Amino acid sequence: MYKRGFTLAEVLITLGIIGVVAALTIPSFLSNYQKRVLTTQLQKAYSEISQAGAMVVAYENTDDFRYSKAIKNGNFIGKYLKAAVVSNDYLPAVYKLDGKDYNFRGEIRNNFRCGKLGSGTVICVGPEGAGILDVNGPKGPNTVGKDAFTIGFMKNGTISYHYSAYLESIVRNDWDIDNIKNW
Repeated sequence: MYKRGFTLAEVLITLGIIGVVAALTIPSFLSNYQKRVLTTQLQKAYSEISQAGAMVVAYENTDDFRYSKAIKNGNFIGKYLKAAVVSNDYLPAVYKLDGKDYNFRGEIRNNFRCGKLGSGTVICVGPEGAGILDVNGPKGPNTVGKDAFTIGFMKNGTISYHYSAYLESIVRNDWDIDNIKNW
């Protein structure tokens, strides 16, 4: 009598096919996963920061967030966003911008206040509400348009998504992290 089963060759061929299929699909899966994580982090940060800006306008009873006491005194990040520590050192030293290395930290050290939020997002806000938002802090890819964005605030304290084409596309929900163009 013969026992039914698979030969060693059949098992190895099957494992080889599974390995090839896995090698072809896993990079795509990981790329999509990273895109979803960054998108979710950015949408959360966008909402949190806009709400904090609106609180400044309400609490200070001001007509324009960009000229509020919280911005002038530099306490917007610590007081309203509840950043644990406010420090410019949370920014990575170098960001990629149009394929080149660009040092934001050197340019903003004196005029901007930076803070790391509980979610790991780093925000830097300077005079008149202009700023930089890095949704995952020092972790990569540290590329403008992928995980780092320029931001500006409207009078009512919400982030002006028109300030950055990337933020606008995220609000519209058609952001494509794989096709980042010029800043």
